[in-house]
Amino acid sequence: MAHDISGINSNKSSNMGDRNVTGIKKSDEAKKSGSVSASTNESGADKVTLTDTAAKLKALESDLASQSVVNDNKVKDVQTSIQSGSYKMDPERIADKMINFESAFNDS
Repeated sequence: MAHDISGINSNKSSNMGDRNVTGIKKSDEAKKSGSVSASTNESGADKVTLTDTAAKLKALESDLASQSVVNDNKVKDVQTSIQSGSYKMDPERIADKMINFESAFNDS
């Protein structure tokens, strides 16, 4: 959900749904420590500065979003094994995995 913050300045607070937004001004020491800051510049426009860590997290999130959650090589190998008739299932192992899966929910 996008919010219009053009009317917000460091002297006013605005209520946007379930959030209260108040202008924030941190000291130079807080900026050096890597915290997030918000202030009003000479032109009266609000400015937000994010930390290096936030930028790294955003890049990591972007990288993870572009990766497949499925191991395509493994899927291809299993498909080939099934088609050739060489895929073997171990019923005892499957049953053990099912029991362990169910007991994990019961332990919680």
